[in-house]
Formats: sequence, structure tokens, C-alpha cells
Amino acid sequence: MTILDPSCSLANLICIGYDGDRTSALRVTRRRSADRKKQRTERNGFHCFVFDPKRSGKSALLNSFLGRSFSGNYTPTNGVCYAANVVEQIGATQKTLILQEIPEDGVKKFLSNKECLAACDVAVFLYDNSDEYSWKRSRELLLDVARQGVESGYGEPCLFIAAKDDFDPYPMALQNSAIVTQQLGIEAPIPVGVKLRDSKNLFSRIVSAAEHPKMSIPGTENGKKRKQYRRLLNSSLTFVSGAAVAVVGLAAYLAYAARKNT
Repeated sequence: MTILDPSCSLANLICIGYDGDRTSALRVTRRRSADRKKQRTERNGFHCFVFDPKRSGKSALLNSFLGRSFSGNYTPTNGVCYAANVVEQIGATQKTLILQEIPEDGVKKFLSNKECLAACDVAVFLYDNSDEYSWKRSRELLLDVARQGVESGYGEPCLFIAAKDDFDPYPMALQNSAIVTQQLGIEAPIPVGVKLRDSKNLFSRIVSAAEHPKMSIPGTENGKKRKQYRRLLNSSLTFVSGAAVAVVGLAAYLAYAARKNT
């Protein structure tokens, strides 16, 4: 899969005897950080990391994305799993979306790598809407990932997915999620049923978040403090430079006046 390993794709072209310009066979796009500054992207393929507490429905989400039927049997995930498919967007455009499942047990080790989010276009955080612990754990995972994004400079759009929405929600579910998403500056959780029958809209919204990255990047307290510090530093530099110009101007005027008097 080229988006995950471009060098491997080039090696495969060599193996099959491709006689054209191998470098032109791959399209090189802008850095994700540049896309976020411009608030738009030219990419046609997006890499989505999927986080969730155990038994929240992460595997069901990937299976639904591949068009597989729902299975009520729980099978724990071992290792990293991928699912890739084409998503139809508004205007009949097609985008490739790759979902990468990050097991809950491996999140801490995953985030210990400073470059872990470099290849991420969007991250989604699934939780069981009927289970308060699942919501709290999903929120913790999002905050951990968001902090890593601030520290590494790879801040990525984040979305909550409220799975099993056809079950009775735990008390205060709507209020708690509304408060957290408003504080972080991201959109409200996307509700999906246990069998994910109508999942096309879900995947379209994931792609939309990746296409407009700056709209869904969470504002953590650490990130807000860094932004405030940068603003303060910039305003201080502006003040200092202005004061320096004033001092230089005053010195030039005094020199001129002294010469005139002599």
C-alpha cells in the first residue's frame, strides 16, 4: 500500500519490470503540516488511526468499512489491523481511506515514538455510548493523542464516534460529551448503531475531517498555553523592536542637534 510504505511500492515496480520513470509513478504531496496551515489538502488518500477501549466496536467498524456483515461474536484484536476502501464524497469525487486499528494495550508504546503521528491524517476515538467507563477511557485516549500531537508538532483532526447508539445511553452521556467536545473545539460525537447499517455517512465525515484538518484539531490546555506564549512572545518582540527604533531615532536626532549647535 503506497500511502503506508512508498519505498516498498517502488521496490515492487522494479520487481515487476516497470520500465517507465518510477519516481513519476508516485505522486508526492505537501507535508501535512503545510496542509493544516492552508486549511485544505490536495491528497486523494487519507490515513486514519482508530482508537478505542476494548469491546467498543473497533473491529466491527473496520469490517463494516470492508462491506462485511456484522458478527455478534467478540474476538479480541491481536496486533495492528488495516482496512482500505474508496469513499464517495460530494460531487461524485472518490477518496481512498485507510483505517488503522491501534489496540488499547499498545497505545502507550505507540505514543512513546515521537514520530508516531507523522503519517496520521485523522484520528477517531470510538466508545460504547451505553458504558460510562468506555466514554471516559476514550476521552483519555483522545487527550493523550492530542498532547502528543502538540508536543511533536503533528496535531491531527480528531473525532469521537458514539458506537452502539441504538442501546440506552448511560446517564449524562449527552451532557458529558457535549461539554468535552465544546472545551476541545471539535464536533459532537458521531452516533452509529451497533450493526453499523448506515456507515457511509460516517466514513464520509472522517474523510471530510481529513480534507479540512484545522477544523477538528483539539485545543488542549498545553496547546492553548503554547499559542498564548507565542502570541505574547510575538507582541513582546514587536514592542521591543518598536522601542529600539524609537531609541535609535532619538539618538540620531540628538547627534544632529549637537552638530547643528556647534
